[in-house]
Amino acid sequence: MGLLRTVFALAVVLTHTWPTGLVFVGGENAVQCFYIISGFLISYILVEKKSYPTLWAFYLNRYLRLYPIYLFVAILSLIAILATRHAEFFRVYQEAPASAIALLAFSNTFLFGQDWIMFCGVRDHELVPVTNFMNSDVPLFWGQVIHPSWTLGVELSFYLIAPFVLVRRKLIYALLALSLCLRLYLIHLGLGTRDPWTYRFFPTELALFLFGALAHQLLLPMYRKLEAGRRVRAANLATWSLVAFSLVYFLIPVEDIYKRLFLLTVFVGLVPLTFVFQQTHRFDSWIGNLSYPIYIGHMLVLWGASYLLKHLGLDGPRAISLLCVAGSIAFAIFLNWFVGDRVESLRSRLRSRGEGVRSVDWRRWWTRRGPAVQKVGST
Repeated sequence: MGLLRTVFALAVVLTHTWPTGLVFVGGENAVQCFYIISGFLISYILVEKKSYPTLWAFYLNRYLRLYPIYLFVAILSLIAILATRHAEFFRVYQEAPASAIALLAFSNTFLFGQDWIMFCGVRDHELVPVTNFMNSDVPLFWGQVIHPSWTLGVELSFYLIAPFVLVRRKLIYALLALSLCLRLYLIHLGLGTRDPWTYRFFPTELALFLFGALAHQLLLPMYRKLEAGRRVRAANLATWSLVAFSLVYFLIPVEDIYKRLFLLTVFVGLVPLTFVFQQTHRFDSWIGNLSYPIYIGHMLVLWGASYLLKHLGLDGPRAISLLCVAGSIAFAIFLNWFVGDRVESLRSRLRSRGEGVRSVDWRRWWTRRGPAVQKVGST
């Protein structure tokens, strides 16, 4: 699972830097596979491990997973924007109405609402909803400090509802059906096949998170029934096959809609085995931890790589792309060392408070009196 996460992160990097755009599985497919993985892992920690004794411990832990690294990269990116006097960024804050600037300031500062920007625009100096974020007097996404961070807004929306949804199988099925029906309706209207509705709209992307959760709750127990040796062999085969397929996806001469459906379907079916692979291979977890900082930091690295190679007279698109990939990996290692590892100790303490909890009524988390919990042992 970790190796795949990093392959998907690099696919996003190459989508933004490689001349032809589509490399590996492409940016959209990579993001949607991330949603499936997120649904699987959040279901695992909430339903199976019950790692967090309170609702707020869960929320704080997930926010700490995303926010410190984001904030560090956002500050560096803002410094770069100010130093280079990025014209499009400044134009937004000069021409947009106060309500739009407030939304941008809030989402850039706290992450929440980053995805909303993709469905907002400016008309006659007023903030209005739009079906295409380019149909705006001032495209508001130019005012985002880190452009790819809109996916974090989608993730946070899922985290907000996950504790109340993932523990109720019937509710998972109901929301899954509603999400799929909404996607079909948007396709019928002609919106569902156009950006930003294809993979940025949380109500339709919710289905992918829920498919991931069901992969944990239904498929992982089935795979665990396999004899240990067969399970490990199946995990190895599934993981390396998915990695290989992801790397050559863009070379397969099949219409993309069919390839995408095949990729997402197979990925849901095999993601539990990639989780088993991660549990049996330490290197996989370490590689996977690079995926988020690669994803969130690569645009800053791209600016730096473009500036450096331009002054060296080597600013060919492929050279910039390759330097961006190498620089993003190096920057990710730095981010994990300088920021992530320090925050992880706090996150571990939050998780350890939930260890030994035999049963937690997650459905009562939002009540003033939390459920009684029974401690077993000191581990």
